[in-house]
Amino acid sequence: MLDYPQVALDFMNRDHAEFIELRKELLGLLTRQAADAEVDALLDKLLRHTRRHFAEEERLMQAAQFPPYLMHKTEHDRVLADMESRIAQWRQQRDAGALRQYAEEALADWFTGHVGMMDLVTAKFIAAQQKAA
Repeated sequence: MLDYPQVALDFMNRDHAEFIELRKELLGLLTRQAADAEVDALLDKLLRHTRRHFAEEERLMQAAQFPPYLMHKTEHDRVLADMESRIAQWRQQRDAGALRQYAEEALADWFTGHVGMMDLVTAKFIAAQQKAA
């Protein structure tokens, strides 16, 4: 279970909860040594979810003229590139241990830090902008 704060925007909280469930499902598949096709499908779903979530956040940041937009977007771009690279590595090598380590450690550490710092501040700013409008 990952410990992370709720933020000021409901869609972000829902997406964060969905991300946690997808990660948990991935770890479950890897633990039970599921078929590669099942892992592939879940990785595709996780990537689609992450892209959609980031795109919505970025759209709202731009609309609210969020001052550190570029810093937040750069972090999104870095995480997506890493996720795409890890997925490609999985598809080439089928190394369940490496994929499990990524999901358990790197992905979890990034998520809790990102939500607890960047998303918390971003959501608060956007929510304040929306209330003022």
